[in-house]
Amino acid sequence: MTDQGNASDPFNPLSLRINPAMGTELGVKKALLHVPIRKPNRQEYFRSHPDDDNQMNVAVLELKEERETYAVMPDVAAAIPGETRIVQLRLCINRAGSLYIWHVPLPTPDGRENAWHKTAREAAEIAETKWVRMVANLGGGHYEVFVAPMGLSEPIWPEQSFSDLLRIAFGGGRLIDSVDHPVLRRLQGR
Repeated sequence: MTDQGNASDPFNPLSLRINPAMGTELGVKKALLHVPIRKPNRQEYFRSHPDDDNQMNVAVLELKEERETYAVMPDVAAAIPGETRIVQLRLCINRAGSLYIWHVPLPTPDGRENAWHKTAREAAEIAETKWVRMVANLGGGHYEVFVAPMGLSEPIWPEQSFSDLLRIAFGGGRLIDSVDHPVLRRLQGR
């Protein structure tokens, strides 16, 4: 026989027990404070948003050593030839519900591309309708795409607009809107 004790006792299991759904019953929502710019991890299944409103072509500047990606305004990109590349930003989500923006490589202006970029774009397109994993085939020089079995639930996309998500992702100085931006000054030794 277990002693449940007095209900007013704070250590009584009946006093401590909580309903796990209590947070959802109260209408609690997680604040979206960070949206990383990254490609999908090899271990995660992901989806990319199928709507054109949640993808766009932009110039980016990537600092490989710092693992940082900056969006670059078109007029600034024109003023710093060779420093940027054109990518397609796509809103993505993984099975855990974590959002990120993937900067999918596009062919160069003269049409050149490699198998890595081509297969990454193909993975992004398949991920519009199916949960996929993208794994590097180092020996073959391309990505392999694995489609999850049928029956996985559809992703729950955020209520925020793509514009709001870009503001979160590239806020805090990650938008290069001037040739005097601190990152460009550092690259030019100023």
